[in-house]
Amino acid sequence: MFKSLKKLSCIVLALLMTFSFISESFAHSAGGGLVWVRSPYKGHDDYILPFPSVQVDTKYFFIKGLSLGLNLYKDDAGEHELTLGIMPGSLIFDPDKTDEFALKFLNKRDISLDAYVQYVRTFNFGSFGAKVYTDVLGNADGFGIDGFYKLPIYINNFTLSPGVGINFTSEDRNKYYYGVSLAESMRSGVIAYEPDASITPFVFVEANLLTENGLTIFAAAKYSFYSDEITDSPMVGEDHGLIVSAGAMYNF
Repeated sequence: MFKSLKKLSCIVLALLMTFSFISESFAHSAGGGLVWVRSPYKGHDDYILPFPSVQVDTKYFFIKGLSLGLNLYKDDAGEHELTLGIMPGSLIFDPDKTDEFALKFLNKRDISLDAYVQYVRTFNFGSFGAKVYTDVLGNADGFGIDGFYKLPIYINNFTLSPGVGINFTSEDRNKYYYGVSLAESMRSGVIAYEPDASITPFVFVEANLLTENGLTIFAAAKYSFYSDEITDSPMVGEDHGLIVSAGAMYNF
């Protein structure tokens, strides 16, 4: 698991450093944080990872946390936004990190690095968005689609943004992260399993506080309600997913 994370971290950090160097003359924020991810796999360790947090948003490109890419279209009113970006996924299965003896004989599932296209339409009553993504590292075949609604609530220097969404994940991507092949089944004794495509609702909340000294403190949480295609997997021991992150950035 840690080799995969190290490889992915190097890629993301290299991209962040490149974009940060290019954007040196633009206003931006920089800092760091921690993310905690609950593993869906039986007996598998959860993990806490540090991450750099950089905020740059220009006419042509952006960096937002671990997501970076190109602004393909953004109108002057800020109502329409079309972006092409890249960001890491959140699923990892390492057979050395599970307490379930049979699962130790399964193959490793590496983290993805997802390229995506996202469109966001902003109204006075919130934002609607849709994102299509696929793994560019070749670890997970298939694709995913997110649709979401977010409502920012502004209270002086504090912003609270609750939201809801739904995720569609293709059959091939689910097979990689939740399926058990016949070869794995024969080797481990775990029942062979081939999931279909899945639909997963989720809720999330984001919070930002801008202090008087130019420091932004941020936090976010996402709770997913797994579908039967995921929970029926003999690898999975949870019926929900949870990701929590927090950190701080200094505004230049």
